[in-house]
Amino acid sequence: MIYAQVAVYGFSEKVGLLSFPQRDDAFEMTKPYSSKTSAVIDNEVREWVAKAYDRTVKLIEEHKEPVAMIAELSLEKVLHQDDLVRVLGERPFKTSEPTNYDRFKQWFQDGDKKNREVTESECVEIGRSSTFKPEVMPT
Repeated sequence: MIYAQVAVYGFSEKVGLLSFPQRDDAFEMTKPYSSKTSAVIDNEVREWVAKAYDRTVKLIEEHKEPVAMIAELSLEKVLHQDDLVRVLGERPFKTSEPTNYDRFKQWFQDGDKKNREVTESECVEIGRSSTFKPEVMPT
């Protein structure tokens, strides 16, 4: 991914706004640039990976306790968004529009409300238990 940012999309200041996309010809063994340019690209990619690694380690060290809590909890069960909020708290920023997860959660909650609002006519008494007519949910 980083290689593509540097060599294909021109995001690197050192390489510049040049694009060296891979050719569709799978048998082509030569690159459209010199070995010196190849070394510049490789060094730039190494620097980017090292910076990303250092930033990741720093973030993990800064938030060591919550990361450890998440790791321990993930050994016990599959984690869901509610579990993450309980451990990490709400996100520090709000989006201007609802996310797909927010839309799904709202749809799911609306479906639960509909299922709980069962009228007596939909309920068939069998001894002491009740059976409800199932509502078909859209997929």
